[in-house]
Amino acid sequence: MKMSHFLSVSVLALSFATIVNAQTANITPYIAKNLSAQALNNILNSERVFCYTVQMAPSGYQGYTLDQMALTGYCGSLGEEKSVFIDEFFKSPANISETAANCQIEPKIMLRFIRGIDATDVLFSDTCPSITVFYGGTMKSFNAAPAQKSLEAVAAVFDAGRVDFVSPALLNQLMPMGVPLNDQDKSTINKQNTTQPVRNWATPSQNKTEETKKPSTQGWNKLKN
Repeated sequence: MKMSHFLSVSVLALSFATIVNAQTANITPYIAKNLSAQALNNILNSERVFCYTVQMAPSGYQGYTLDQMALTGYCGSLGEEKSVFIDEFFKSPANISETAANCQIEPKIMLRFIRGIDATDVLFSDTCPSITVFYGGTMKSFNAAPAQKSLEAVAAVFDAGRVDFVSPALLNQLMPMGVPLNDQDKSTINKQNTTQPVRNWATPSQNKTEETKKPSTQGWNKLKN
């Protein structure tokens, strides 16, 4: 590696660290020291924030999952509310207790903070007041007992907007919403719930039938009269 290239990479890394450190200056210290810079960066500079409802996946569960939990619904997205959420749970030291909670977290609401192709997930639990951050295969829970009323209010709002989740890939959607947007999407979902093929892909037997019906016009066959 050339020295100039090494220096440019080092400068970029230093610049990124400087920017992140400046942005996390107002983050609750206990949270900041327990989360990676990348995890926090996704939250603070997220381009979209989607809400999902989740629960513990039962034994043998083969449905959609999010951070190994059963994905049960979609509950909207955050716009301007994102800054309120961050201020309430990430920038208010009084709302986070460093004392370990003596209760069991029950998954309920998951917010996915998306930045580029990276994402950080934040799980809410109002029954055992807490926020749990998932990033890069790791997780960290924070006792949010002082903010229990806020957690209950957030859960109530998102619960009210919940709809059944459908795979966005199934609907050819780029955004991970999983909500039928038009009649074609609804038709696709109906096909998924029946025995009809969703994409109408041809089966091997159908392909062979079509090949026998249509003489080939490529390769050596072009030379035949």
